[in-house]
Amino acid sequence: MKFIQLTKITPLILLINIIYADNLLSEIKKDSIIKMFCKESVKSEFKKNNFKYEESIGEDVCNCYLKNISKNFTHQESISKCKLKKFKKI
Repeated sequence: MKFIQLTKITPLILLINIIYADNLLSEIKKDSIIKMFCKESVKSEFKKNNFKYEESIGEDVCNCYLKNISKNFTHQESISKCKLKKFKKI
């Protein structure tokens, strides 16, 4: 009897876990600690060089950085590529 009840509940539990895991993963990607530090670093670099900083700039540069890191570029390569890409647009 308990086995039958367990088989009825298991799909529901799995569905809830899948939905929760997807939401949690998207939140981690959206506001990751790395991205927060990245944005602060970009902001300080802009201020140090007397450039006007906008949130969209930090977002673009940090998205570029995270994308390059995920492609196995080194930290310095990622920074260099993203800086060049952003400054060409400005």
